[in-house]
Amino acid sequence: MDKFFDSGNPVMRFLARLVDLAILNIFTVLYSVPLITFGGAMAAMNYVLLHMVRGEETYVIRMFRKSFKDNFRQSIPEGLLVILIGIIAGVDMWALHGSGSKVFTMMMIAITIVALFVFVTAVYMFALQSRYEAPVKETIINAFKLSVGNLPRTLCMAVVWIIWVLVLVYLNKAAPLVFLLYGFTLPGYICAMLYDKFFRKLEEN
Repeated sequence: MDKFFDSGNPVMRFLARLVDLAILNIFTVLYSVPLITFGGAMAAMNYVLLHMVRGEETYVIRMFRKSFKDNFRQSIPEGLLVILIGIIAGVDMWALHGSGSKVFTMMMIAITIVALFVFVTAVYMFALQSRYEAPVKETIINAFKLSVGNLPRTLCMAVVWIIWVLVLVYLNKAAPLVFLLYGFTLPGYICAMLYDKFFRKLEEN
C-alpha cells in the first residue's frame, strides 16, 4: 500500500499531473476573464506547461503568476489580435450557416481552415512570448515560420484541438466543468509535447 502512495509511483505521478493541470487551467481561465489579460494568461500557461513536459520542478501558481507579470504588457496586443480574429471568423461562420449554397459551404470550410491555422500559430506565438524577449511583430513572424516550417506537427496540434472541441461538445452539460478544469491545459499539454523539440533546438542556438 505504501508503494502505491509513493510519489515515484507512475499512477501517483499521473494523478499529481492531473491536479497540476487543473490548477493551472483554473488560473488561466480566471486570468483570461478581463479579455485584455488573455494574452498574458496564455503565455504564462505555456511557460508552465513546457516545464511540466520537460519534467522540471514546477511550482504551478508561483511560476504562472511570475510569467504573467513578465509578459502581461507585451502580450496584450497578441491576445487581442487572436480574440479579434476569432470574433471575425465566428461572425462569418454564423452569417454563412444554414445556407444550402455550395459556394457558401466552401467558404465556411475555408474560414474554418484559416481560423484553425491562425489558432495553432497563436499557440506557437504565446509559447515564444513566454520564453523569449522580442517585439510583438517579430514574435508573430517567428510563430508563423514555426507553424509552416513544422507543418506535420502543426497539423497534429490542430487535430488535438479539433478532437478536444468535439469531446466538449459530446459531454454536453458536463462540458463547462471539464472546460474549467482542463479546457486549455489538457490539449495545451499535448501541444507542448509536440513543439518542445523545436524549442530545445532554438535554445541550443
